[in-house]
Amino acid sequence: MLRIVDELAGPGPLRVCAHVPADGAAGTGLRVLLIADVLARVVELRGRAVLVGRTGPAPHEARAAGVRPADAEGGLEDVTNGLGGPPAVHVTRGTPEEADAACLRVGEAELPALDGLDPSAVRMLLLGHPYEEPVTATADEIDDSARTLARWRRAVAHWAGHPSKPIPPGLKSTARAALDTRLDTGTVLRLLTDLETASDVPEGAKFETFAHLDRVLSLELVREVGTV
Repeated sequence: MLRIVDELAGPGPLRVCAHVPADGAAGTGLRVLLIADVLARVVELRGRAVLVGRTGPAPHEARAAGVRPADAEGGLEDVTNGLGGPPAVHVTRGTPEEADAACLRVGEAELPALDGLDPSAVRMLLLGHPYEEPVTATADEIDDSARTLARWRRAVAHWAGHPSKPIPPGLKSTARAALDTRLDTGTVLRLLTDLETASDVPEGAKFETFAHLDRVLSLELVREVGTV
């Protein structure tokens, strides 16, 4: 299993290539881009710059789902030239073209028609599953994620009005270990679910925790701060 801190530490930018399937598997393509995006955010949080390239077509929902634009795109040679060197990590559904590079193999994702559904809720639902396992999502499940997301955003906006408090150290270390070891965003989401109703954690600490972990999750959890 790829371990972020151990295997991706080093000087200079980390180059990542996301290989979007060209066979019309839009759900899987979106998931590949989401995992590459999360990988980049985790490594950046540790202080290393990341450049992300893309082969294959980007699903039109990717930008709305919090995926940043690629730094280079096209074929693998185009990506290599655009990133200033060969990718050190490939995020792909299958086998990467460069066998000597690290690889994250992403499980298939079957999604319903996404018209009218919240792209952030789609991201949240997909991040709730181990990236290597296949996922089949329904519109009802995505709507459930959207309701949770709306509740969290209202709670974060409320907590923002309280004095700031440190992130609970045990929670922070657990989240970091989960992300560093296997990009385990599902564990991070479960930690936030438990934290939401924890009676022994000050509101200011809840705000700081949600805001900090959203740097990786990219669910716009602080979007409503200042509106309530």
